[in-house]
Amino acid sequence: MVLLSVLLCTGIAAAVTAATVPVYQSTVRFYVFAPTATGQTALQADELARLRIVGYASLLTSESIVEQIGKASGVDESVEDLQDMIRANGDAETLILTVDVRATDQEDASAIASSIATNFNRLVNDLEDSGSPDADTRLNVVAGPTSDDNPVSPRETLNYGLGLLIGLALGVGLVILRARGDEAVYSADELEAVSGLKLLGTVPAVQQAERTPISAAARRSIHFEALRNLRTTLHFRSDSEALRTIAVTSTSVGDGASTVAFSLAAACAEAGHRTLLVETDLRDPQLSRMLETGEERGLSDVLGGDADLRGVVTPSAQDGLWLLTAGSASERAPELLGSAEMKLALDEAKDLFDIVILDTAPLLPFADSRTICALADGVITVARYGRSNPAALKAAAETLHLVDATVLGVVFNAVPAGRHVVRPGRSASSPGRHGIDSRNAAEPALQDDRPDHQLDRR
Repeated sequence: MVLLSVLLCTGIAAAVTAATVPVYQSTVRFYVFAPTATGQTALQADELARLRIVGYASLLTSESIVEQIGKASGVDESVEDLQDMIRANGDAETLILTVDVRATDQEDASAIASSIATNFNRLVNDLEDSGSPDADTRLNVVAGPTSDDNPVSPRETLNYGLGLLIGLALGVGLVILRARGDEAVYSADELEAVSGLKLLGTVPAVQQAERTPISAAARRSIHFEALRNLRTTLHFRSDSEALRTIAVTSTSVGDGASTVAFSLAAACAEAGHRTLLVETDLRDPQLSRMLETGEERGLSDVLGGDADLRGVVTPSAQDGLWLLTAGSASERAPELLGSAEMKLALDEAKDLFDIVILDTAPLLPFADSRTICALADGVITVARYGRSNPAALKAAAETLHLVDATVLGVVFNAVPAGRHVVRPGRSASSPGRHGIDSRNAAEPALQDDRPDHQLDRR
């Protein structure tokens, strides 16, 4: 933001500099001296010069004087334009009269300044006309007229310097304002504090191609490894055997709950468990589009009585993982998800699968996911780094408490790689060694006592 502000302001400075017509200056300086007249002391003459020098500065830009100076210089400009070109300043202390002539043409500026240096003393004496040559005021040229090929305007160094300073100030100001107005969560400690939920793990930010870990390459990513850690963390809970249905939700759209739900389901399937991923967002289903399953029927058709669960469950490309998409979008989502058919569908899913992962709609915008979270054995809330709002997280936690949902904790999603830190005491074991990672564990989280013919679509 600071860099963009600097580039913008220096760019404006460059544009202003390029658009400004160059102006050249020629300067001439006079020393004003009044000779001692009859009956005057030197001090009186000097005081008279001090009084006159201020008047001379104004007199030099008078119409009569300027007209005569213009004719003598040979510059073809109107009197008004010439008056605008000439600036005079008299210093009563030093008795120096400084005259600056500015013009868009360097030769014109020099010609006018030369004409002033040659004719101004005579013109002043003609106006005063004291009658005594000895009493005439003398304006002796002590410097100039100067001639400089470098324009005095625009001042490029000053313009670029101001552009740089203004850009820096603007950028820093914007950063400060953004920081003060940004209420998003940026640390795991802050996330636990504002939500009141236990941190289950952090998931690093990944590329779009790594969000659906079907391929072997995707399952070797740090994103999928983070979900293996989450799977292991859930196994070591004292109530892990009861976690048959797990709802994954978030506070708002875009937090990445669907990605976490899919990856968690894939991690469970990798451990050898029959896993069903159910999309319960009936208003705006995304799972079928994300995975390109091509399945048009889904949960909404099951709840509406138009299909049975077995007929719409789709095996994925990964062994052990099945999908149940939302089906056709429905505005009757709260009614369907809160119906007795939904509970029956979950019971049937638990009979057919070891683990059922429920991908829900965001908690706060819609009431749909609250029903699902209340029906699930456990709920995982997903918060997004730099996006989730503390007030929203707190409201989501209160909402889950009101519906008496069993909240397992919160997952910090899309954490930049440099900030992806596993806290001390949190396990990060390899797949296939602990909990639901292995069917041969001493206390397996899930048991499979159903015959293989129950699912013949694998």
